[in-house]
Amino acid sequence: MEQQDIELDLVGTTGVTNTEISDVSSPQLPAGCLMPHVLWGRATANAGDVFVPMKKFTSGGTMLNLQPSGYVRLWEWREDKINLIGATQSVTVRARYDKVLAALVLGTDPVQIRSAPDAVGYATAALAARSRGARALTVVLLGATQTAVENLINRYVRPEQTTGGRRKPYGYRRWDVYLSLHQDTRPGVRRVPAASRKFSER
Repeated sequence: MEQQDIELDLVGTTGVTNTEISDVSSPQLPAGCLMPHVLWGRATANAGDVFVPMKKFTSGGTMLNLQPSGYVRLWEWREDKINLIGATQSVTVRARYDKVLAALVLGTDPVQIRSAPDAVGYATAALAARSRGARALTVVLLGATQTAVENLINRYVRPEQTTGGRRKPYGYRRWDVYLSLHQDTRPGVRRVPAASRKFSER
């Protein structure tokens, strides 16, 4: 996860900032950007102001047809570019995004994923063992690789699970009881609400 500020200046022909940030726009997406997650914005002239979170448009279709204002309010990620509603003043957009990791070329290149050396090492050893025909050793190393990968995933996933969930027991049924307002008006019939019961399985 990386974070970078992007300066959006006014375009002289339109009087508003650019409405997209891509690999070919000016300014461009940060180098190696895979996908942005969170964007903030503020007026470039007000360097002392705090960055205000921008709302991500996720309703489908195209961006809302809103008039440009002094700040960038909405954004969406579509076709590998950030689409915006232009602002009437220069703004600074702060983007937090996933970044492409640098390729490993030399033996001294660092692995840029925490706790990944074990998983990468076991997987590499498994490939070497298979190339030499050591099938039994390959199976053992692949098992160690899978364990290391699962531990790596848990390292990143568990901190994000802030709320717990509880499964409903097997065979759980919800019973809804409805009271009918209809009353039998025939003589000699006791007038009590008729109850009907309905259940739905979940």
